[in-house]
Amino acid sequence: MTTKEIQEWLIAQLAQLLDVDPDRVDVQESFSSYGLSSLDIVTLSGDLEEFLEQRLSPTLAYDHPSIAALAQHLGEKESDLEPAVA
Repeated sequence: MTTKEIQEWLIAQLAQLLDVDPDRVDVQESFSSYGLSSLDIVTLSGDLEEFLEQRLSPTLAYDHPSIAALAQHLGEKESDLEPAVA
């Protein structure tokens, strides 16, 4: 999965969660600046695990707190991903 594909997916998910047009989502803004609760972030992380079919660190969205940072990390650092347990 490329950084761009991950970023586009994250934009779409965040736009849906916030009920805004995807063009209004700034990939450089932190997740917290959008008013996301910890539950929202955990849900987004779980959905991202399903999308990537990979297990992710529970702190990944906190360690990489914007769409751009998270997508870049996941796109370039596939070694941080573990196969999901079925």
